[in-house]
Amino acid sequence: MNEKWITDWTPSKRFPMYTRSNVGEIMPNPCSPLGWDLVWGSSVAFGWMNGHLRWGSSALDEINQNEPDFIACFGGYVYLNMSLIRLVGERSPGMSAQQMDDILLGSHPDVVPHAPHPDDHRPELEEKIEATMEWIMTVTEEPQELMEDRKKVLDLREGRPDLKTISDKDLVNRARYIGSYIREFFEPYYVYGTASAVGPGLLSQVCSEIDPSLSGRLISGLDGIDSVPMTRDMWELSRLEKNSPEYAESFGSFLEEHGCRGPGEWDAGNPSWEIDSNPVTAAIDAMRKVDENFSPFSKQAQATADRLAAEEQAREALANNDEALGLLETGLRVSKIFVPTRERTKLTQMMAIHEVRLPIYELGNRMTDKGHLEEPNDIFLLLNAELDNFIEDPDSFNETIPQRRKDFESLSSLEEPFIVNGEVPPISEWKQKATSVEPVQVGEIMTGLSGSPGEITGRARVITDPGDPRELEQGEILVAPITDPAWTPLFIPAGGVVVDVGAPMSHSVIVSREFGIPCVVSVHQAAERIPDGALIQVDGNSGTVTIIELP
Repeated sequence: MNEKWITDWTPSKRFPMYTRSNVGEIMPNPCSPLGWDLVWGSSVAFGWMNGHLRWGSSALDEINQNEPDFIACFGGYVYLNMSLIRLVGERSPGMSAQQMDDILLGSHPDVVPHAPHPDDHRPELEEKIEATMEWIMTVTEEPQELMEDRKKVLDLREGRPDLKTISDKDLVNRARYIGSYIREFFEPYYVYGTASAVGPGLLSQVCSEIDPSLSGRLISGLDGIDSVPMTRDMWELSRLEKNSPEYAESFGSFLEEHGCRGPGEWDAGNPSWEIDSNPVTAAIDAMRKVDENFSPFSKQAQATADRLAAEEQAREALANNDEALGLLETGLRVSKIFVPTRERTKLTQMMAIHEVRLPIYELGNRMTDKGHLEEPNDIFLLLNAELDNFIEDPDSFNETIPQRRKDFESLSSLEEPFIVNGEVPPISEWKQKATSVEPVQVGEIMTGLSGSPGEITGRARVITDPGDPRELEQGEILVAPITDPAWTPLFIPAGGVVVDVGAPMSHSVIVSREFGIPCVVSVHQAAERIPDGALIQVDGNSGTVTIIELP
């Protein structure tokens, strides 16, 4: 393998520090070359730039407009530009670069201290950020633009041509055409995703003197979370006779509505549920063993009731403090708007990425049937610029594609640098991922971040593949290396959730709160160190996992 991967970008000189923090949760593995080319490099990066420009944290004159500096690809892995994230802190009222480091990087040994730059402070941008914050604090309902974007992507889905009948060239053109929508939709995804932290931040601030665990309860059971309807639909399917005509019809409707979701859905090269429905079937089968008390309807109703009780508790505690009470009400209103809209913008984005995925997979299926590929998703080992030549002369890639598959799989076995500062270490210097870890001991307390409040003690069930959840029994603790919406159905039988990675507004946290499940995230190597069947205590209030008994 070469010292660089075929999709790698050059680090920015003005903004040299990059990190895998946060993005490693949604893109834990190398991104497929075509997934990077069609989705990330040519679309997401520019939408990300537009989101920063709209927020006010950056200006066009300081950004590389050919390869926007906000993200990059090194060794096939997607990175966030930490220098620009620090700049958001420097330019935001009452914040700093150090606060951004504390949120994303903690005390990681490879972190290079922020070096102040003369252009860090730009009054016109700081004023724009203040205007953005004022908008967030005064919004009273979900902005109309989100529903307009959803209508656009639904129209794209409804207007999808019959992919099995159009030409190879038209399949490629269809995928390329969708890129402009991904760019357009990512701008609000960045804005609303960033805004989603404001309300919970206010609630955490106002509850710190009353009861710190209250803040998590105040944003539980909010409703309007777009990961929930698919889980409810799966539950309804699990109540039907598996081989009945009603089940078959309902299952088809489910895939039509929710087929864009799937494991690793940010990479178009990963198969969604519409392409491979086996994970859906496995999740439904797992739900069949769960009683009504664990249904998504029941769990969400309990979480909502607890939120309303927490609201009254907070109001009573602050009854004699008008300033704090006003801050509480603002935090509640902002959270109820922006926590769901974060998920709303994400689903819109996933639906658009799916419209890229489907025509390319169709092309991959055709080329596999003709013997030019070993499997359909090998098509994603090509670059966008190579697709036309591949259609014209697929045999000319007979050596290229197998070698790329070998190299791509090799990348997945390497431990990517958590921090890149200015220069990317040659791939030959990257270490192999650790194959063994130190097992936990009885009494050990593993620390992470508080995700969803509550405490529970139960047996750990370590699941590494959301498509194989059948061993997860009702009330057990789901221990996973990572979660995305494809994991959401597993939250129904689970009594608690522990995840290796994650942040306060990550998917596992939002869904756990919606269903009232105690959750701790960012527990380093939890899925590797905690043995299946161990008795553990999950404290979602303090962010700890205690090992009580080994199997």
